[in-house]
Parts: sequence; C-alpha cells; structure tokens
Amino acid sequence: MTSVVVILIAVAALALAVALAYLPMKLLAAVMARNIREFIQRQRDRRAQARETPDRRKSPDPTKSA
Repeated sequence: MTSVVVILIAVAALALAVALAYLPMKLLAAVMARNIREFIQRQRDRRAQARETPDRRKSPDPTKSA
C-alpha cells in the first residue's frame, strides 16, 4: 500500500514538473524561431542589395574561357 502511494506521488510530481516546464520551453522555442527567421530575412535582404563588387558566390560562366 505504501509503495503504491509513493509511486502515485512520484508520478504526480513528475506530471507537475512537466506541466510547469512546458510553457516556458514553448515560449523560449518560439522566441528562438522568430530570431532565426528574422536573421535569415536580414541576410536575404543584405544579399539582395546592389554591390559595387561582383558576387563571388556565383560560379563563372563555363562557356567563357579565361
């Protein structure tokens, strides 16, 4: 009988701990995801801006010989 009560208390404590940790973890994940999306968008905007120098990431035209 006492072991059943101990197990029930342990299960209740574990369930309470998971319930209390769920919301902050969800909020943290949402903030991180928003920051990553904003970073990616800033990178896209920065790369789309016209530059004085040519884009070195683009491969050279294979039909032209050097």
